Amino acid sequence: MKSKVISLTNVILKNSFQNMETAKSANENKKSKSMVVLYVFVFIYLAGIMGVFSNGLIKELMAINQEQMFLGLILLAIALFVLIQSIFSAINILYYSKDNEYILPLPIKPSQIVASKTNVLLITEYFIVAIIGLIPLIIYGILTSASVLYYIAMLIVILAFPIIPTLISSLLVLIIMSFAKFTKNRNRFQLIATIFVLIVVLAASFALNNTTATPEELVEMVTKANGLVEMVRHAFPTLGMAINGLTEANIGKQILNLFLLVLTTGVIYFIYILIGQKLYLKGAVGNLSSGKKTKKKLNEEKAFRNSSLTRTYIGKEFKTLIRNPIFFMQCVLPAILFPVLMIVFSFMGIKQEQGGEIADITGMITDKTSIYLGIGILCAIQFFLMFVYISATAISRDGQNAVFMKYIPVPLMKQIDYKVIPNIVMTTFMNIITIIIVQYLFKLPIIYLLLITIAGIVMGILQSYVSIIVDLKKPKLEWSSEYAVVKQNMNLIWPVVLALLNITILIILTIIVGKSLNSYITVGLIIVLYSILTVIVRNYIKNNVEKLFEKIY
Repeated sequence: MKSKVISLTNVILKNSFQNMETAKSANENKKSKSMVVLYVFVFIYLAGIMGVFSNGLIKELMAINQEQMFLGLILLAIALFVLIQSIFSAINILYYSKDNEYILPLPIKPSQIVASKTNVLLITEYFIVAIIGLIPLIIYGILTSASVLYYIAMLIVILAFPIIPTLISSLLVLIIMSFAKFTKNRNRFQLIATIFVLIVVLAASFALNNTTATPEELVEMVTKANGLVEMVRHAFPTLGMAINGLTEANIGKQILNLFLLVLTTGVIYFIYILIGQKLYLKGAVGNLSSGKKTKKKLNEEKAFRNSSLTRTYIGKEFKTLIRNPIFFMQCVLPAILFPVLMIVFSFMGIKQEQGGEIADITGMITDKTSIYLGIGILCAIQFFLMFVYISATAISRDGQNAVFMKYIPVPLMKQIDYKVIPNIVMTTFMNIITIIIVQYLFKLPIIYLLLITIAGIVMGILQSYVSIIVDLKKPKLEWSSEYAVVKQNMNLIWPVVLALLNITILIILTIIVGKSLNSYITVGLIIVLYSILTVIVRNYIKNNVEKLFEKIY
């Protein structure tokens, strides 16, 4: 069975990335090498950001003898990230991948299919975990002068710890999708199932992590060496084992904790496969047989009536995003769901802490026009913009049909403007949602709030145009499934890079002029700076539009 699972895992992986390695001309190979260098630079940049953040936080915690709290926070962040991220990936890899049409008829056991697809899911998660987990843990080891055993334990933890969060999300998907055969509309069911699983996971995460300590308990934790880590140790099933495996001074106890971590993960994986083989075929076969579309009667008068070019083109872009469940879930849903859930959980927390910690924190900020508060809000907005991939896949989503952009009687620049509008709408939505929460908490002056809102919108517009340049330069036009466009597309790393770059610029700008200039003037300066950059980027596209479309043929 093991050899079949390994072989099937390799086949699925190769099939997933088959379009990333195609025959190329010498010129294209040269450009490809340049892109590899660029992606290495991006990885180093992201690693650098995580390194600087980790270095500062660890030193602050070391000053109060609470450095182990950093391990708890990083591992908890990995668990929550993998839980959420794997929901979107699991439903597509397990059920909506086109290879199911070829795999299901083969004499392969359901357990082997589930194990292979889950392995592929885990491998994709490790790429991100390497950045958000491996780099900070290495920095922790360096700053705390950890022994060689720490680094060995670190590798074991990085490999084992993300598995259970992935299995939890995948199991929920298996349970929900086992009802797929009862639905007639597969696209709608896929969307509802994803939203439902996501809400369940987020609600469970909120419930597990919504632990409060009394002031006396908090004082006791702070005065005790590494006492704060107790606040998060039980927030996830294997978190305590992982922390102990990294920090235990006694070698025997350290090995025991690592063994328990691996053993618990292995047992849960085995149980997951046992349950998965009972549920998988119900959903997979139901998915293949359901979702038959009925032709709608064409309303000729409505179809052929005159309509403005702008509204028609932009409408087409929105319809492509909304009607395709994978595009909607990967490009639109995070932009809508994360801010909305943030509102719900924030207000729940505020309600529970009414007159308590939340009120104390907001009450401590006496200067409602502080530039640090304004920059903090803009950085929060940038964090959410990491999840908006509409412009970064605007060309790739059209696939081989993108070539028609060159032949329809619409200027290429105008088409680019139309294609970035959905991204601008989503970034503006996230901006406004964040501002609503901020205003509810801090009651900022209207003029200052308006300036911050405008700054956030302008930054979103710039990112929309930069992202579409990336997609024009490196479009993914040949893909076997819609999933490949948004999950096997290296362009999706750029919204993250741009957001982190903007956060860095904002922080540097604050350090340089924050104390010498008025807060209103500083935010106004940010608006002017990013407006100028937006004009420059748009003019670049306009002047090089023919060259940018060379990759589309």
